[in-house]
Amino acid sequence: MPDKDNSRRLGSESIAKFCSKELMISLVNHRTRIEHFSGYVFFIAFLVAVLAVSGWVYIHWHKREAVYEIEKTIRYSFLVKNKTAEYLEGASLKVFAPVRQNSYQLMEEITANKPFEIQLDQSGNQSLIFKLKGVPPYGSEVISITAEMKLSRAPQPFSLNEKSLLIAEPNIEVDALEIRDLAEKLDGNVRKIAAWIFNNVKDVGYIAEDRGARYALTRLRGDCTEFASAFVALARASGVPSRMVGGFILENSSKLQAESYHNWAEYKFGDAWKILDAQSNIVDSGYGQYISFYNFDGFSRLENSQRFLSYDQRLFVQML
Repeated sequence: MPDKDNSRRLGSESIAKFCSKELMISLVNHRTRIEHFSGYVFFIAFLVAVLAVSGWVYIHWHKREAVYEIEKTIRYSFLVKNKTAEYLEGASLKVFAPVRQNSYQLMEEITANKPFEIQLDQSGNQSLIFKLKGVPPYGSEVISITAEMKLSRAPQPFSLNEKSLLIAEPNIEVDALEIRDLAEKLDGNVRKIAAWIFNNVKDVGYIAEDRGARYALTRLRGDCTEFASAFVALARASGVPSRMVGGFILENSSKLQAESYHNWAEYKFGDAWKILDAQSNIVDSGYGQYISFYNFDGFSRLENSQRFLSYDQRLFVQML
């Protein structure tokens, strides 16, 4: 029989081995917990970093400054005649000037060969008011205007009141059943809307009277005003903020001609407003050629969209 000391020694060794095993298990478990915790901390840190970078990119993208890289000088002029046999002590002439700024243009300076005042409305439209003095009977003179501008090659960040550009207004019959039904069929896709109008509405040339979107989409005919109105109505019915714009399309010359007057549309995408000319099926292109002179909305709407000037009825005025 083993003696008591030997038994005591064997018992102590067993206890030591048991304790060592438990200690090892405990250490392994502790290490595993540390590794899991470290992995969790690393994942959280990585996620925070990703969110921080995403936030930085989002903020800096949406706060990026607009860049207008194309310098352009445009010129336009008017022949003004006194069509009466009276000597006119004073007569007035009001003409539109390029809008100060939008997604694709920035007007820097405007000058003329006659003194003028600038009148600005809440929609960003500006007019030049000329007060003519001492116009002799049947006399005539030429008013020449020069605008120094910058244009962009792509739409730039620009803010507008979106809510006001989603609702119905004169000639933009957003709530008409025909417009609602067609907008739903076209899925709110601006390219589909533009293509449908281009393929189905007949361009009948200049129409003196503005007839509106519903007329264009039910009678399937109109001029650039009806094409633009039709797009705006369908876009708004689809939840896409949009508006009609009036101005000129530059070809090779920088001199504006009366026959180059045109109406098109702008629609919101991201933080910018893009060009859409349904009459020519142009979507998000043409930058550098479209010069905006008038923003149409519920606050600013011309009695007739083709008229970009007003004047004393004793005068005859013609754009040269």
